[in-house]
Amino acid sequence: MSVQKAVDLVGTGDTIQDAVTEALDRARLSLDGITSFEVQRVAGMVDGAATTYQVQLRVWFTLLERMHG
Repeated sequence: MSVQKAVDLVGTGDTIQDAVTEALDRARLSLDGITSFEVQRVAGMVDGAATTYQVQLRVWFTLLERMHG
């Protein structure tokens, strides 16, 4: 039996895909067992001709079982 937990993250990038990848790559540095994600919100910022996307994700991962003793 496993237990899932979800965290909300925000990633930014030049494309929506880059923003999602950035958030997931950073999450993998500290979370093991990521199983899925859901895009909650997509927004963007415009600075002259440059556009940056901001994506809010909910990321699910499996909590690890640890033996105490």
